[in-house]
Amino acid sequence: MAVYRQPLGGALRVIGIVNQKGGCGKTTTAINLGAWLAQKEKKVLLIDMDPQGHATAGLNAQSVSGEIDMRSALLNVYEEPISLPQLAGSLAPNLDLVPSLISLVAIEQELAGAADRDRRLRDLLHRGGAAYDYILIDSPPNLGMLTVNVLAASREILIPVDTGVFSLHGLRRLFQVIELVQERMGLHPRVQILMTMYDQRVCLARTVLAELEQHYPGRLLQTKIRNNVHLKEAPARGLPILQHKPNCLGSWDYRALADEIVAAEAEWELDVPQEEVVPEKAPREDAAEGSAQGDLGARSGLGAQSDSSEILFCMAAPQAASVRLVGEFNEWQADSGVPLKRGEDGVWTGRIRLPPGNYQYKYLVDGQWVVDPGNPLRVVTDKGAVNSLVKVR
Repeated sequence: MAVYRQPLGGALRVIGIVNQKGGCGKTTTAINLGAWLAQKEKKVLLIDMDPQGHATAGLNAQSVSGEIDMRSALLNVYEEPISLPQLAGSLAPNLDLVPSLISLVAIEQELAGAADRDRRLRDLLHRGGAAYDYILIDSPPNLGMLTVNVLAASREILIPVDTGVFSLHGLRRLFQVIELVQERMGLHPRVQILMTMYDQRVCLARTVLAELEQHYPGRLLQTKIRNNVHLKEAPARGLPILQHKPNCLGSWDYRALADEIVAAEAEWELDVPQEEVVPEKAPREDAAEGSAQGDLGARSGLGAQSDSSEILFCMAAPQAASVRLVGEFNEWQADSGVPLKRGEDGVWTGRIRLPPGNYQYKYLVDGQWVVDPGNPLRVVTDKGAVNSLVKVR
């Protein structure tokens, strides 16, 4: 059977920097981690998803723009052949930026009720994201649709936590939201916590640290970002800390954070699933079940080939009344699509046999065409339509 994994292949690391609490160092971390990674010869893309545009302003990049702005890209990602490089502008060697515009404020209302509204950033990263070693995403200080898009698009989630009174309360709520997104989309990002504005001389800071170590074992990064006035001065000058004051506590701490992130690359390459869908032989006892659901391979004659493989398709749609699989293998005929079977968890499944090759497909969910949200492989047709793609070896 085939199992679909997270988006994008290879060693690319997509890190969402998220916390609904403002003033905890999200933007400071996005800017300075990105700058230090670029300094280490990593190709980095920083995406400013906050309508307030603090990362854009903090790099003095208000004049930087791509061919398309993020609002237009999110609105039209399924209607137009948009690619990620069209949104980005170059800031420095190895460092590109997708700037934020105030127009992002309206995106939540504009996409209300739209299909896949919480997956649009994730799907956008498929189109050209592999050109980068790291994609860092600075999220808004709330838990709205833009932040959910960041959570859905990220392979790793980095949560900056300051040593304030409300930090732990907000962190618990954020983990609840992350778990909901994981459950809904079948994602398993690596979640890590970064302590910011840390001063070990302060009792409250030591208390917060102890609470984090107790309640979130294994998630706390070794690096701690210490209080440093130069970290507040640098964005006022539109510079990352390594350019503003390379020999200060803030610069040293973010260099250490970059070192810790890069040091995990070997582990990450082993841990991250590959993008491509790899078919395996299905168990013999499953054959009867597949035929009972309506074996498209048998009806189309594809199953007669000895080198064909049985592929399992899965679609999470707990509210749907019916789900069918339609694609190139049945000439896009909706009436002859494979009717998927609903499981108790709301996941619809069905199997077909296909010979080696590439096949475009979609699901027909209660009469509406839907790309496979669990499959990162997509094709944009000449007419601008987006289809999912399965590769059978």
